Amino acid sequence: MAGVEEAGAVGLAADGLAPDGHATARWLTIGQVSQRTGIPAKTIRYYESVGLLPRPTRGENHYRRYSQADVNRLLLLRRIKLLGAPLAEAKTLLASATDARCVDAQEALLTLVDDRLTALDQQIAELLALRTEIHDYRHALESCHADETTAFSDCADMRCIGAPPDGSEGGYYDEEHCCGDEREREHDLLPGDGLLPLPGVRG
Repeated sequence: MAGVEEAGAVGLAADGLAPDGHATARWLTIGQVSQRTGIPAKTIRYYESVGLLPRPTRGENHYRRYSQADVNRLLLLRRIKLLGAPLAEAKTLLASATDARCVDAQEALLTLVDDRLTALDQQIAELLALRTEIHDYRHALESCHADETTAFSDCADMRCIGAPPDGSEGGYYDEEHCCGDEREREHDLLPGDGLLPLPGVRG
């Protein structure tokens, strides 16, 4: 049904469409909405299924019928997704924009943009801190002198590779064969262990 609906979307004279495929009244087909928004018909149907877009009415030919309001919602949703905002925020903004004025939707989007900029600034700061930590770890790793005669499978002291020296994660801490001095031990933790996880990034 979906393929038939898309294939027959242009050129229908029924449901407010002229033979040239342009809307003569208020209704648009899913094919026309896809063309106007740049969003595939399959994605539009998905947005309907998850509640981001209201279920459309259907004409006598059973094709979906969309309005300019649906086009506007999809254009706004596309912009929200490009901003990287969560779907929950998208649903809230789309719901509030349904009966709002254009200026109200603009102000709500501006607030969302400011929130995204704040979140991005925080993520950038955390990433820069992580880069510094990794850079320091590399220096410590390069300066650490691992046992050249012991096989990796028999290595009791993993500090030169990155495991904590207290034996909490694999192996035990061998004081006699420890590499480096106390000043180097501050780099024993793997890079990023002391940082909070970034918003939206899974560990």
